[in-house]
Amino acid sequence: MPKALIRKKLWIAVVGTVISLGLTIFVSQFAYHIGFENLPPISVINITLDIVGMLIAVITMIGLYLDKRKTGTTTRYLAGIIIITYIMLLTDSIEYIMDGITEYRSFNMFVTVLYYMTIPAEGVMFWHYTINYLKMQKKRLHKLNCVIEAFFLLALIIRLLNIKYPIYFYINEMGEYHRTPYYAISKVFFLAISTLTLVVIMSKRKQFRFIQLIAVFIYAIGPIAIGIITITQHYISATPIVTMIATLFMYCFLNVTQGREHAVAEHEMSIAASIQENVLPKAFPYLPDRKEFELYAVMKPAKEVGGDFYDFFMVDDNQLALVIADVSGKGIPAALFMMTSRTLIKNRMQAGGDLANIMCDINNQLCEGNIADLFITVWVAVIDLQTGHGIAINAGHENPIIRRGNGEYESVFYKHDLAIAMVPDAKFHKREFELNPGDRIFVFTDGVTEAMNLQEELFGSKRLLAVLNANKSCSPKGSIEKVYSAVESFMDGTEQFDDTTMLCVDYNGL
Repeated sequence: MPKALIRKKLWIAVVGTVISLGLTIFVSQFAYHIGFENLPPISVINITLDIVGMLIAVITMIGLYLDKRKTGTTTRYLAGIIIITYIMLLTDSIEYIMDGITEYRSFNMFVTVLYYMTIPAEGVMFWHYTINYLKMQKKRLHKLNCVIEAFFLLALIIRLLNIKYPIYFYINEMGEYHRTPYYAISKVFFLAISTLTLVVIMSKRKQFRFIQLIAVFIYAIGPIAIGIITITQHYISATPIVTMIATLFMYCFLNVTQGREHAVAEHEMSIAASIQENVLPKAFPYLPDRKEFELYAVMKPAKEVGGDFYDFFMVDDNQLALVIADVSGKGIPAALFMMTSRTLIKNRMQAGGDLANIMCDINNQLCEGNIADLFITVWVAVIDLQTGHGIAINAGHENPIIRRGNGEYESVFYKHDLAIAMVPDAKFHKREFELNPGDRIFVFTDGVTEAMNLQEELFGSKRLLAVLNANKSCSPKGSIEKVYSAVESFMDGTEQFDDTTMLCVDYNGL
């Protein structure tokens, strides 16, 4: 995890802890100020349970923010569940303290409306947490999410209207809280969204362990069951504390049961990262005595290591080969497939021959015994350093970018061939190009353009070109560093899910 992200998480944890503990202390002091002897015994019990729940929420949030393995969108939704539950506990306790006190009537109305808002918010957050935990494709759920958001907005509007019209509850002139006959309807949205979430969980139950299924079912069903039991009993409010305990239970079992899996996965990823790092050339400058070119390349592995790689080598005394590739899949299988692919490409190209035929041979060899059904996108080029004449093949890879002299960087578009190892006997087509002294080629993998920020926006090719054009005077190394810095800044602490690989070459001529 980047140090900047660690500092940010620690800062959030400290500020959040101070605020939440401060509010918890405020509740206890407020109750003391009103006088415990002036409160019904059942109210004192409810307030005490709410304060205990608030402390549990604080401790859970601290654990969540200090857990280095918990990052990304799923963690933010889990944090959202805990924060909303904390607000539910806070407002419930204040409501009990102020109940029946005339001078606090208006504030009690505000607090009670806020409490009622937490109920649908809890359901929506649970839904989003689940679909992110299961890594379901949001495009397929777009219409359903729109419907859920529409009903969520309607639920909030009805609760706001309750300030003027007693739909679910009212507070009389004496400051006393009372439920209306329509109170049960306030639970319908949460019941519907929880049921929908459980249906999704059951459809994907193979992704859960038995204890994890129990945890999510307790979270969804527990508060509903308590709510139904106490629906006619205003002075018994166990829903907030039950929700907090269920949240803690869900967090612990989803987190703890994944511990061993994470440990094994991290060990495998470290091996894959080691394979990736050790097979790539890292001695720069490459062939410093050759003044015809200058190049630089970098590969930054993601947490879930993929199979990105770059390569550069002399085919003969006058021809420079450039390769950048991206293997499908993650972990050790992708790393081993990457190592095999890189070796085949280099050995076959240095043996000589027509580039299209070379790629056909490599494709057929990688198709043999490809049980894991992996494939590899590749951009490969051979440049004659005497003339600047080049031949390239693009097998399903990102479009290369070229800068002519001191001009603008531009993407080069042409029809791609199939990725390697997808289909035996696939044909590959050569593309010829000419380089003049001062021209530059910049190639990359999709880890650059598909880097995502907190708003789930992609970095994209437009931003990439903008960064390159804003730093045209940089060396190949400087250009790559500028792009990588821009990508990191754009991500703003979001977890890197794909390798980031770039190769930049200046052609200087003879």
